[in-house]
Amino acid sequence: MNIEGVLSEAVRIVTPSPEERDRVINTANEVVRLLINGLSKRGYRDFDVTIQGSVAKDTWLPGDRDIDIFIILPKDYINRIKDGSITNDLINIAIENNINWNIKYAQHPYIQLLMNDFEIDVVPCIRINPGEKPLTAADRTPLHTEFINSRLGQRTTDVRLLKAFFKSVGIYGAEIKVQGFSGYVSELLIIYYGSFLNTIKAISNWSLKHVFIDMTGTYNEKDAIRRFKSPVIIIDPVDPSRNAAASISREVLATAIAASREFLRNPRIDFFMKAHRVTRPAWVLPTVIMRVPYPGNTSPDIVWGEIKKLMSSLNKNLRKLEFQVIRSMAWSDDKSTILLMISLSELELPPYELHEGPPVNSNAAEEFIRKYVNDPGVIGPFIRGSRWFVVRKRRFSDVIDAIKHLVSAMSLKHLRSSLNDAQYIKIKSINDLNNFEQTERVVIEEFLRSRPWWLD
Repeated sequence: MNIEGVLSEAVRIVTPSPEERDRVINTANEVVRLLINGLSKRGYRDFDVTIQGSVAKDTWLPGDRDIDIFIILPKDYINRIKDGSITNDLINIAIENNINWNIKYAQHPYIQLLMNDFEIDVVPCIRINPGEKPLTAADRTPLHTEFINSRLGQRTTDVRLLKAFFKSVGIYGAEIKVQGFSGYVSELLIIYYGSFLNTIKAISNWSLKHVFIDMTGTYNEKDAIRRFKSPVIIIDPVDPSRNAAASISREVLATAIAASREFLRNPRIDFFMKAHRVTRPAWVLPTVIMRVPYPGNTSPDIVWGEIKKLMSSLNKNLRKLEFQVIRSMAWSDDKSTILLMISLSELELPPYELHEGPPVNSNAAEEFIRKYVNDPGVIGPFIRGSRWFVVRKRRFSDVIDAIKHLVSAMSLKHLRSSLNDAQYIKIKSINDLNNFEQTERVVIEEFLRSRPWWLD
């Protein structure tokens, strides 16, 4: 199928049905009505309750169960946002209307309502003007919505195609877990390049060093690179002091370039599908899987911040202990389970190691000799070339023992209790994958296979 045929079929996939559209809009409007009534009864003044996010901009994808509703308040409500008293009022409104709710945390608390199978984030924010410094992280959102709606025009389908494309290759979402393209950045790219296909062609030619887009004309490229220090810089049209693409990692940038090139070489409908079949690898690298219980009542961004800190430390310190880490990855359903996966050249090292000492003419040579000369647990000291060496017992010969030691020494406030209950599983052959239930096995097989689905 040629690229025009693929895109024609993809439009059908990414466009919500009239029935789904009605359910989303009716649910959002019903919540807006309940909130206006509830806040008015409680004496709130000069406020707006508005639908925000992709629903407000008509750029949401079929099956997206998230609705964003913002309560826009005057500046003198800022302390009530920060101390959580507004959140308490929102909870009481939910209880009055028999709506299930959860408290969520970002820069300040907000609530999530569960209604008609939708997850509805209700976020208080402060009313600001374009270019004005925000008082909370949410204050820019209504301005973003206003800007997109004023500039996007009839290109909402192009945004849907781009979002679906990013999702299919695993690079959609600004959260720490993904470090990818946000919905807002996706919309800005379509506005800037004009269409989905133009955007994909542009991305395929992006530089790995830096990408720079400034629709405001505020910066020259050199100054922007020096100021923002990010691989992708897209100046926020609503607030030129901000890089809207600050979340995007260099690996995500590389993936976007590679996947765009592959789509242009070999266009197919899979690039707009949610699920992709991944074949089981023919053989596996020696791998350790840590199955960790997900910590409750903690923001995913906080959890993923600690997961990334932990994985970075393990990769670095396992190498110091002479375990050769080949590849690692973390996965979580963000509800019950975290999987930390580390593939190595080997899971057990010989019990002894060759330890290099200083040159024989070094000032440190005498101390090295004194340390080991009467140690019955070593062989040596002896000279090889121009240096002293000993053969000594390795501190950790089993990788699981090494990981447990490294984990115990790390400061991880939110993961600590979960890590104490972690299970450690070694994978040495394909048959070891049968020890995992279906969801976990699919994740682990994809990690072990390593090849992106879109190269098949």
